[in-house]
Amino acid sequence: MTTLLPLAYGYIREGLLHDLNQRMSEDQLRKIISSLGYELGTVFREPAPENGLLPPAFVDLVQECLRAEVHAVITPHGHMPDMSVCRMVLEVRAHAAVHEVEF
Repeated sequence: MTTLLPLAYGYIREGLLHDLNQRMSEDQLRKIISSLGYELGTVFREPAPENGLLPPAFVDLVQECLRAEVHAVITPHGHMPDMSVCRMVLEVRAHAAVHEVEF
């Protein structure tokens, strides 16, 4: 009998990856998500956010959390510190907890 793990989405702001290989960062996120007991659905990647606007990939993330009833978003530490409104939207509207992890 196969046990299905709960689904989680990843969120990465590419401008904060510094000189890390972007593919490597997604692989690391996948391993961390698995170690936390989740199955990775997809990783939403955001280029540098525009001032004053909700980042487009973030809007897609919220819509997908609502559609698929996913309640966990995993992001590298430091990728959402200045996004308190965004975190609140995820938590209140999509009922999704944000987990920041270290690479």
